[in-house]
Amino acid sequence: MTMDIKLFPIKSKGKYGYVNVKGETCIEIKYGYAEEFIEDLAVVAMDDYFGFIDKKGNEIVKIEYDDVYDFVEGLAAVDKEGKLGYVDAEGNVVVTPQFKEANDFSEGLAAVQLGYKWGYIDKEGKFVVKPEFFDAGDFREGLAMVQPGGKVGYIDKLGNMVIEANYDYGKKFSEGLAPVKLKNKYGYIDKSGNMVIKPKYYEASIFKEGLAAVEIMEKYGFIDKNGEMIIHSKYDWADDFCEGIAAVSIEEKYGFIDKEGRDIIPLKFDSIGVVSEGLIAVEMEGKWGYINNKGEFIIKPIYDRAEKFVDGVAKVIFENRVKYIDENGAYLGVKSI
Repeated sequence: MTMDIKLFPIKSKGKYGYVNVKGETCIEIKYGYAEEFIEDLAVVAMDDYFGFIDKKGNEIVKIEYDDVYDFVEGLAAVDKEGKLGYVDAEGNVVVTPQFKEANDFSEGLAAVQLGYKWGYIDKEGKFVVKPEFFDAGDFREGLAMVQPGGKVGYIDKLGNMVIEANYDYGKKFSEGLAPVKLKNKYGYIDKSGNMVIKPKYYEASIFKEGLAAVEIMEKYGFIDKNGEMIIHSKYDWADDFCEGIAAVSIEEKYGFIDKEGRDIIPLKFDSIGVVSEGLIAVEMEGKWGYINNKGEFIIKPIYDRAEKFVDGVAKVIFENRVKYIDENGAYLGVKSI
C-alpha cells in the first residue's frame, strides 16, 4: 500500500536527505544524490553507488549498483560492473546482472542484449525469444519491432515474425497502426503488415487520440487513420495529442491547438512543458509559470525553472534554490539550503 506521506529531497552542505511538507527532516541528510519518490521508492546514491530507499529511509534495493533505473511493471533494471539485470520492489534480484543492455519491461517481456544480439526475457529471466536480432524494441499492442538483418519487421510474443522485415525503420504500434520508413519516407502499417497510409512523410509520430503528427514539406500537421490531413501542415514542430490538445510551434513560439486545429492556447510562449493535473508549465521572457488549458496564468511566471505537477506538488527553481509549490503556487515550506 502506498504511503500518503509526501517527502521531498533537499540538499544541505553537499548532501541529500528528505523532508516533509513542513520542512521537517524525515530521512537523514547523508546521501550523495537523491531523487523524488515515485510511489514508495526513491533512487539514492552513496559513494557513487545507487540503490532505492522507502519513505522510512530503509534501504530496499542495496546501494551497491553502478546505476539503477525506474521501476516498470514491478521490476527495475540495475547495472553492476557493466552488466544489467533486474530487481523487484522488495529488493530481490530476480534476474542476475548479465546483459550488455536491458530495456524496461513492456507487456511482460523485456528486450535484452546478450553479446551482440537482442532477445526477450520474461520476468523470471528466461528467454522467451532467443537473442538473434541486431536491434529490438518494446512490445506495444502485442507486437515489437526487431531487426534480424538490414531491415526491420515485427514479431509477436512467441517470436513469430508477424510482419516481415522489409522496412528501413519502424516505430511502436499505437491504436492499431505503426509508422514505418521506406526510402526516407514514413507511412503507416496495420497489424497485418498492410500499408494503410502510403509513405510520403519525412517524419511521423504514433497515433494518439485518433490523430498523428506528420512532417511534409518541412512543416508539421496532423492526419487521421485514413491518411487525411485533418490539421493543415503549417507548424515548425508538433507534439502528440493529450487530453484533446496538442503542443505546436511556429517561429519558436509555442502554444496548444485542439483537434479542429484551433488555437486553444495562443502560440506566444518561449517554451512549454507537458500537461499535468490540468496545469502546464510555460516560459515567457526567461521565467516559468503555470497556465490552465485556457491559457490563463494560474501561477505567475516568476521561476527560473518549473517541472510538472505530481500528486498536487511541483518542483521549481527560484533564485537558484529548489522549492516545492502546490497548485495555488503556495510554497510547502520545503527548500534546498
